[in-house]
Amino acid sequence: MYNNSKLSLRTTRLFLYTEQSINFLGEPNVKHTNPQTLSSVSNALRILKSFTIQKPEHRLTEIARDLGISKSTASRLLSTLLNEGFVYQDPITNKYRLGQRIVSLYNVILTSYSDLAEAASPLIERLAHDTSEALRVAVLEENEVAYIYQTDPAKHEEITTYVGGRAPVHCTASGKMLLAFQDEFNLSKILSRPLTKHTPATVTDPGELKERIGRIRELGYCVSNGEYHDNIVSISAPLRDANGLVISVLTLVALKHRMDEQRITTYVNKVVKTAKEISRQFGYLM
Repeated sequence: MYNNSKLSLRTTRLFLYTEQSINFLGEPNVKHTNPQTLSSVSNALRILKSFTIQKPEHRLTEIARDLGISKSTASRLLSTLLNEGFVYQDPITNKYRLGQRIVSLYNVILTSYSDLAEAASPLIERLAHDTSEALRVAVLEENEVAYIYQTDPAKHEEITTYVGGRAPVHCTASGKMLLAFQDEFNLSKILSRPLTKHTPATVTDPGELKERIGRIRELGYCVSNGEYHDNIVSISAPLRDANGLVISVLTLVALKHRMDEQRITTYVNKVVKTAKEISRQFGYLM
């Protein structure tokens, strides 16, 4: 029995729906909008984005400090978000956390995409049963990988990812697979940011990464061997929509001590095959 997240595969960007709306609203292409209004919207959305699984609650002073805004500005924005139900303030601790309005938005999208999940989940379940390994579905969010679906391995092992969690793009199979289908402008923009070296195998040179990403695009899959966590091997393949656009990636994650070259090759074939079958469910005809 595999422990599935209740978030479904075909809720692509679902868990992160609010944040994507945030990114869209935070940078509107409106010529005649008051710059002060845009700044307020951007800061309000930055406040919402500051709440994470690791840090689900904040004090007013923490928000002001972390976002680099005045305490009075933070208080005013939080008051508006509180009135609209986007944040909740604990009456005892005075700490803020996300409000029920966020859950309402999530449920709207979940309902919209629930039929899509039914088509893909059995295929992922089959692969999980076949390999006994952890599986993830990820999307690209700015310069990070965001996980929107997962199944746990058959054995209870420490593989530290979770739905809603994030990882760097430059040293994960999911990230490099997603980067392989970015246009040159976006790819260069992402790789121009500081790239952290997590293990001795991590590549941080943008030129070398571009070469590797080009090769990944040609192969149609990506293998990351100890580049983010030195004891982890991950294998990714793209998931496409009806128009052939890569909307997310399917990734198998396993402990390195089990993954010899023969098993990696076997799993590459299985992941690629399953990803193609899921893409057909999305309407992509190869």
